[in-house]
Amino acid sequence: MISGIYTAILLLVFLAIVAWAFNKSNKDTFEDMAHMALKDDDHNQEEVNHE
Repeated sequence: MISGIYTAILLLVFLAIVAWAFNKSNKDTFEDMAHMALKDDDHNQEEVNHE
């Protein structure tokens, strides 16, 4: 009985996280985070070229 309740709670938590991740209001934040590494590489490449 307890394990079924625990499973249901974890399923609801998982679904809440998935809903939050795919929420359109978070899209800009995630897009910025996705491009962060590329922006850093571009900045580091410019430093290497100037040396």
